[in-house]
Amino acid sequence: MGNTPVTLTTPPIERRQCDRRRACYGGTLRIAAFLPEVECRLRDHSLTGVRIVIAEDVVLPRVVDLTVACRNQTRRAEIVWRSGTQAGLAFLEGPPREVATAVEARAAWNAAAPPDRLH
Repeated sequence: MGNTPVTLTTPPIERRQCDRRRACYGGTLRIAAFLPEVECRLRDHSLTGVRIVIAEDVVLPRVVDLTVACRNQTRRAEIVWRSGTQAGLAFLEGPPREVATAVEARAAWNAAAPPDRLH
């Protein structure tokens, strides 16, 4: 009894540190620079990861780039489990920084610039 090795086909064990929320977003996975992107569907998400649904015949590497167009986000993630058409991904970096609009960026630039400098 005791230590069972975890593989990509081992059923997931609840280890989340953040609350998850149900979702139904379309997304794409970039698995390699020379391969086409793979479509997926996000079924739930948290600050630290997501559960996705993909075609069962898709071979996934250990690390992918997940893009969710409706949220305008791309995150690098590690595949931590897979069971059939479902897979769990853990984000490798913190939450994405908010992108400032051009007006906000210009205002911040002007505020930081010395008053005697032309810009």
